Amino acid sequence: MEKSLKLSHALKAALVLFFSFLLFCPVAPAQKKAKLAKNYREWLEQDVVYIITKEERDRFLKLTSDEARDKFINEFWEIRNPNPGSELNTYKEEYYQRIAFANSRFGVGSGTDGWRTDRGHVYITLGPPQSKMTYRNAPNLRAFEYWFYANVNPALPQAFYVMFYDRNSTGDYVVYSPYNDGPDKLTTGVEAINDPAAALSMIQNAVGGEVARLSLSLIVGEPVDTNDPRPSLASDVMLSEVMGFNELPSYREDIQRKWMNREQVTSAMILSGHNLDIILLPVRDEHGLTRLDYSVGLKTPSDLSVSTTKDDRLFYSLQVRVQVFDRDTSKLLFVAQKELHDTFDKDHFRGIKDKVFAFESMLPLPPGNYRLAFQLTDWNKNVSYRTERELTIPNLTANQFLVPGLLPFSSADQVDPLAAPVLPFTLAGVRFVPLSTSNLFLNNQQSFQIAYQVWTAPNNPALSQDKSLHIEYGLGQPSVPGSAKSIKDDASVRQFDSGGSLVNGKKLSVDGGFGNFMLTLAVTGPDSPGPSFAKLSFKAVDPSILPPAPWIVTDSTIRDDMEKGIFDRERGLCYLAQGQATEGRGWLRRALSVNHKDEVSRAQLVNAYFEQKDYNAVVALYKDTGVTDGADSATLSRIATSLLKLGNQAEAQRLMEHGADVRSDDPSMFMALGEFYNQIGNTEKATAAIQRSKQLAVQN
Repeated sequence: MEKSLKLSHALKAALVLFFSFLLFCPVAPAQKKAKLAKNYREWLEQDVVYIITKEERDRFLKLTSDEARDKFINEFWEIRNPNPGSELNTYKEEYYQRIAFANSRFGVGSGTDGWRTDRGHVYITLGPPQSKMTYRNAPNLRAFEYWFYANVNPALPQAFYVMFYDRNSTGDYVVYSPYNDGPDKLTTGVEAINDPAAALSMIQNAVGGEVARLSLSLIVGEPVDTNDPRPSLASDVMLSEVMGFNELPSYREDIQRKWMNREQVTSAMILSGHNLDIILLPVRDEHGLTRLDYSVGLKTPSDLSVSTTKDDRLFYSLQVRVQVFDRDTSKLLFVAQKELHDTFDKDHFRGIKDKVFAFESMLPLPPGNYRLAFQLTDWNKNVSYRTERELTIPNLTANQFLVPGLLPFSSADQVDPLAAPVLPFTLAGVRFVPLSTSNLFLNNQQSFQIAYQVWTAPNNPALSQDKSLHIEYGLGQPSVPGSAKSIKDDASVRQFDSGGSLVNGKKLSVDGGFGNFMLTLAVTGPDSPGPSFAKLSFKAVDPSILPPAPWIVTDSTIRDDMEKGIFDRERGLCYLAQGQATEGRGWLRRALSVNHKDEVSRAQLVNAYFEQKDYNAVVALYKDTGVTDGADSATLSRIATSLLKLGNQAEAQRLMEHGADVRSDDPSMFMALGEFYNQIGNTEKATAAIQRSKQLAVQN
């Protein structure tokens, strides 16, 4: 045990200096700050000190007028606005609430403002923890508390703790480092001084085994041995990333990208539902896989700008961006972004100039609750439109029959079976031209048509019987008593495909009526306890005021996204966010098998296997797919540790040293390299790597 706990004085000294810098000196003095008025200096060095990047700070310090500084501050918050263009910036509001909370709760006993304390730093950066435990009077232990976070940011572990302890018994709680402090620092008894094993025993007796484990590792799923406690740097790598969050490469790249988008889009009309018409239809294919077909359309023909090329042709230039969030946790799952450009002659333009632009595509969403943020940017006139929708892809219960949605359509055509899987709004080989589902106007003089799917479990026993679905359509005007009419149909359950889906439709009429109507569909399956309902609201109007016909552009990259594993990856990310790890890993493995360069899938898989201590799976994945130079330090570290567990030190060392060569400006990479060297007993190289990590952190 003495050997496992023995660390060189140089290594300890380097760690002390490194974490003293990270935890207590978050911002280097700016050379030009003396020129700033007090309000700007406080904004820079207090308000946003934990979230402003080096590039942003440098830009701000170079500004020469208060007008430019005010403009920068407004844009700083706007690029972080979850709903760009909206008057209410919920992130900014919450951020200042975090500062106020930190100042009111964490300053007592610290001798400074609450925002400056370690607890204030973490709280302001990450927000309130999902859970928190506090121990003030545990026998033989210093007062301490730990906070739990999960799914905070892709750059951080999926689930982790941050522990704070009253190191000097003054009420000033500081971040606890398993490596730099060790379990004995949490105890008050002299019998545990420099004896982590004795300290672990005291912690376990006082507050239980879970806290004893946390004193060795703050990362959920990281292997620890309380019988042979070994110092590990993995938690300290995570702490350095939390305390230096604004200098993480991924964070800086994301902020830089948002600035670039901001500079390209000079104005934004993004009121919810103002300029965009969104059509959503949950669909299930013949294999039983669910997806979302969607259309992003403009409201009027004039909303789309067309410019002229040098050779007198016309062109449009658009970007459609969809952010997919877990509705329950607000975690961003993935982003689908498409660039749309086309040129055409004036004769072609005359055929489309009176139509409204609509873009159709699909998202590989499994059952779950989602929030979708749609943004359409017109680069010709530098205008961006944004709106949001909430959506549930339903999950079937045993022997249930349900209708996920109704699709009103203007026309339908049979399509090539080979093309059908990549064409949105295509059901049973028929391509439908959808009408709006949220702002629907219909000709009161003509019949209208709807299509829909009925879903059930593929192994539903009722499908093997000679029985029927009972279908009832109810149509009427809610404000007109006695206007409702009912139409009943049946459909044989033998029409269901092998994936458990049936496509059906109906032509209906409002019989010349005007005004608001409601269509209700009720489907009752064999042996069902009750019907499944779907509803559609619309307005019947005179034909002269119907909206223009759509000019539809279909996403041409769908097949490529499928073949390159992008859909598999996105589906896997959704499953992981819902806690369905087995399903998620399966889809990510499929994505990585198709594209060995997919570092997003690789990182998620390595982390999932590593948390289960399945080192064989990590190494097998590495042997099958390798890594690219884009792999992050945490992924490389977990692969190297797994190789060590299986006795392949040479390959593990080669991998980590190559990662340090490639990521030569990444402090976390050198911190991970230092941990690796410590694992193999090379404290001299560990000291050098950690020193290099410290130097990079200072430079940043």
